[in-house]
Amino acid sequence: MDITFTEDQERYRAGIRTWLAQNLPANWTEADHWPQVDEDAEQAFLIDWERRLYAAGYSGIAWPKAYGGQGLGPVEDYIVNEEIGLAEAPESLNTIGRELVAPILLSVGTEEQKLRYIPKILQMDDIWCQGFSEPNAGSDLAAIKTRAERRGDVWVANGQKIWTSYAHMANHCILLAKTDTGARAHRGMTLFIVPMDTPGIEVRGIRHLGGQRHFNEVFFTDVEIRDEMRIGEVNAGWQVAVGVLGFERATTRLYRQGRFMQELRSLHHEAQRSGKLTASLEERMGAVAAELQLLKYQNLKFLGRIMSGSQIGDESSLLKLSWSQIHQKIAHLGLEVLGADLDEDSAFAGRFRKIYLTARGETIYAGSSQIQRNIIAERVLGLPRPERKPA
Repeated sequence: MDITFTEDQERYRAGIRTWLAQNLPANWTEADHWPQVDEDAEQAFLIDWERRLYAAGYSGIAWPKAYGGQGLGPVEDYIVNEEIGLAEAPESLNTIGRELVAPILLSVGTEEQKLRYIPKILQMDDIWCQGFSEPNAGSDLAAIKTRAERRGDVWVANGQKIWTSYAHMANHCILLAKTDTGARAHRGMTLFIVPMDTPGIEVRGIRHLGGQRHFNEVFFTDVEIRDEMRIGEVNAGWQVAVGVLGFERATTRLYRQGRFMQELRSLHHEAQRSGKLTASLEERMGAVAAELQLLKYQNLKFLGRIMSGSQIGDESSLLKLSWSQIHQKIAHLGLEVLGADLDEDSAFAGRFRKIYLTARGETIYAGSSQIQRNIIAERVLGLPRPERKPA
């Protein structure tokens, strides 16, 4: 596998690296990587940051120019993602728009939908949330109960979604609803675009362990959705979402490897400074560093396959399983290095306290590790499916 970059690609890398160094807030890497502000100010900061990133040409890298993208290729997209991770730059609060909605629209959306919604995602004029998970249907979306009933040119949706990130600040939702209650398993679901100011939508906030309100419950009561807001064919919503998710899972989180490596380096430096760097600890840090390098090479392998026109499919579960578990290992190393100091009111302790609390959920959200292992076992390795009890 050739993992070298061309001179033009290296110049492109130097450009994004220079831009990040010049545009990140002062003392970014020495501080908590976040301004010490309330959630409203944080939201304003993140929106401004993403607008500046887009204005500089470093957002929507591989999306067509016709829809506001840069019209470049997957290699440039990888380079920007990796440099953003290495700089530990802010993560997007519009990840649903960028990583799910836009790819789905590019895949099966109408031309009108592409022109209307994709540029606004890049410009941060539209922030999206994802109406998939429900109280009794998290990783197993076959069990969703939210229904959408067709009445002429309008669909009427009723149901409840949960763990809906950023719903309290989103102005659009991509909603997965059951449209054929007699269909089996994942069949009979349809995707819709739903403006969050539609009558009948109620958002209730949920604060997580870190004290922030990123999660929400969202209730839909007789919510009317015009048929033109439907994405793709009726009853084909799950098939569309899964097809795009496989590709996106393999490409959109490329920044994680770089970000996690920087976190590990920071912990190594702190362990040296505090005299806690034992041979055992250094060995375990080295093992995690090796896993991160393997993750990087797996990213590059998938990148090569995308460039050759090959499908990624279910193998993308390997990446999801890897980065979620690696981050939890880094969080545990942070707890070991800092010990009781993790609770101190310092920028470094606050940074790793946030990492520790956030990483706890990474083996659950976006598909639990158990689900990823089943996918790998059955669909990648071809192992027999376990016997399932009848419902």
